[in-house]
Amino acid sequence: MNILVISDSHISPACPNVNLWTKLGEFVVKRKPDVIIHLGDVADLSSLAWLKNARGPYTTKDELTTVAEHLIAFEDVLLAERNKNRKDKKAIYKPHKILCLGNHDVRNGYTGIQDLFEDFDWFVADYLEPVEVDGITFCHSMMKGLTDYPCTTAEELLENWHGNVVVGHGHKQDYAESYSLATGDRIRAIKCPVFNTDDTGWAKQTRNKWARGFTMISTDPFEFIWRDISCLQENS
Repeated sequence: MNILVISDSHISPACPNVNLWTKLGEFVVKRKPDVIIHLGDVADLSSLAWLKNARGPYTTKDELTTVAEHLIAFEDVLLAERNKNRKDKKAIYKPHKILCLGNHDVRNGYTGIQDLFEDFDWFVADYLEPVEVDGITFCHSMMKGLTDYPCTTAEELLENWHGNVVVGHGHKQDYAESYSLATGDRIRAIKCPVFNTDDTGWAKQTRNKWARGFTMISTDPFEFIWRDISCLQENS
């Protein structure tokens, strides 16, 4: 099984990049992964920030409208491919699409991101609800033991979860592998890069550690590659 993973797009009216999502759609219909997973923090949703001085000039409606423009650009490419398949009497390409909600997506109990993605036939998992695909657990972030603090490294993910895990949240890429005595198998942990081109300075505390791109995973045999976001921009 082939899986394409994006994470932490933090879409905002302050720095839209609809073309990037069109290019992602074109990459998808060319490579045809079986599953597409977004690991959450789809939107920045600064309008719902706890601190008033962090809320910015945009309304929540403005922010959701911008997210919709990006998602529609992606979905339009997939729709065009399906229509072409029908016309040519070929097998219809329809990948399974999963969104694992991030902490930004559910600020103050907001459900707009979930509702939008469900309208486009994405399966949406609650924030911190893990989703298993072909023996790999996907989630926006995973916590250290019984604490409320997320694992910050791939090594910590293995130490705490003892299985194959893929997360976002940290804005930098990391990988670790080990051996499970319980199953007798190799286990791997992947932290995924940011699917975002914004340089305006949000999340300043991690900005210098960002990695931008997306992740391609093959499950049998297991292998993965981080693709730099420039591979989509080069053909813009």
